[in-house]
Amino acid sequence: MRIKDEGIFLYSKKFGEGSQIIYILSRENGLVKGLSRLKKNCNLINFDKVIFTWNSKSQSSLGYINFEQERSNIVNNYFLSVIKASVSELCLKFLPPWEKNYEIYNDSVELLSIKSKEEHNLAKAYIKWEINFLKNLGYGLNIKVCSVSGKTNNSYYISPKTGNAVSYEVGKMYENKLFKIPFCMKDDFKKDAYLDYLDALKITGFFLFKILEEKKDKFVFRSRVIEKVLEL
Repeated sequence: MRIKDEGIFLYSKKFGEGSQIIYILSRENGLVKGLSRLKKNCNLINFDKVIFTWNSKSQSSLGYINFEQERSNIVNNYFLSVIKASVSELCLKFLPPWEKNYEIYNDSVELLSIKSKEEHNLAKAYIKWEINFLKNLGYGLNIKVCSVSGKTNNSYYISPKTGNAVSYEVGKMYENKLFKIPFCMKDDFKKDAYLDYLDALKITGFFLFKILEEKKDKFVFRSRVIEKVLEL
């Protein structure tokens, strides 16, 4: 079996003396991993674009990857490098191998190409990526419509059980059990209301952990993203 595809490099770990196992978020085949020889003068970092071939007798085996570095991501912005590491970490924890997802791939490429390196814009882009990531995993948050009354534009709380919104009138009796919807999420990040970005990250983090299979796992790089947002 042989495939040829393009993708984003996520992670690698050394395997033996001269080889490595590399993980790629590919355009046509989802998350792919395979064995590759270590190359001199090729230092892949998170989100480098690659063109690769994967060969094996069957899709269930490890396979062998031969790749060419299409574009190296020279990152001089610490916050952006942490964001890319966090995206890689979440993709590795949540995406099943060989399951194509154009939306997650395209959202990740878009995040890669963000032009503004101002920290509040980077934070905004990352939180939007997490919200869309949850949606494309099948756990979208409904914050536009009150799930009880069906009315729009009056949502105020979001339920940690369902991810659905309710109005203030419906949810005020249970507000200690609900999340208040941050303005940045209600406004779809049209304004730079970054004072409540931490609240948005608290909500997305809750649902990410909720669907995490191995509850002992930690989001190492995501925690660093939160540390940077605290400094805004």
